[in-house]
Amino acid sequence: MYTQCRGCGEVFVIEVDHLTHARGHVRCNLCGTVFDGLETLSAEKPHEDEDLLLHDFDNAPPLLTQAYHSMLVADTVEEELEEPVVPGFVTEVAVPDDVPFVAEKVNKEQQPSGSNWAWTVMSLVMMVGLLWQAKAAIGTGQLKLPDGELKDTVCTYVSCQSDQQKVDLDAISLVSRNIRPHPGRDNTLIISASMINGNKDNLEFPALEIKLSDLNGQIVAMRRFVASEYVPSDVLRSGFVSNTLIPVTLEIVSPGDNAVAFEIGFVQP
Repeated sequence: MYTQCRGCGEVFVIEVDHLTHARGHVRCNLCGTVFDGLETLSAEKPHEDEDLLLHDFDNAPPLLTQAYHSMLVADTVEEELEEPVVPGFVTEVAVPDDVPFVAEKVNKEQQPSGSNWAWTVMSLVMMVGLLWQAKAAIGTGQLKLPDGELKDTVCTYVSCQSDQQKVDLDAISLVSRNIRPHPGRDNTLIISASMINGNKDNLEFPALEIKLSDLNGQIVAMRRFVASEYVPSDVLRSGFVSNTLIPVTLEIVSPGDNAVAFEIGFVQP
């Protein structure tokens, strides 16, 4: 049998014996409302989002004409002296004296939603995108892995960027150098130099370190230039070709009249 809570409208399943034992009154285990379960008692399961019909109790009660007399009077008296049977779905401690809880809640069937497939596909796409970005970052060297078994395992499946080889600075020679004031800018110096690479294994250009000093040999200014700042882009793409003269032209701000000497050195990039 089915009955509906008058408070929250939830539909519950209940046994007729339990309803008879509670004299028709029950309590909703969701909102705690005590209501007459007979008002919406029905033998048919309601459809989705459909309320049970309220029974009309305003009509005159039916006239009873058939009386029942039990022949087992002694057995009847003995049964009345016994304690009433408590339904098996509740306990004497949890159940109030006058109203029991409803036995079972009707579980409404949930309609399968196609959005679950969409979320699954989107999650897979995002995971593939993250893996692709991680692979690209490892390949370009933007993401560095610590040395160990993890790096060795990952590099067997992903092409990791090899550690940059150091430039052989001793194989690089400074052929010429010159410093002069800039003809079109005030407080600006032009440094001209040329260098040559004597080691064919030197593929990277070194960084240039310019030092300006005074008469006492004290450094008054220093500036470091990376390859992209003093080498043309087309020459940089070709690499540091051995036995080829590479001209260098730099513009720096003049530190003042105290700078009377300069020095050009090569450092690791």
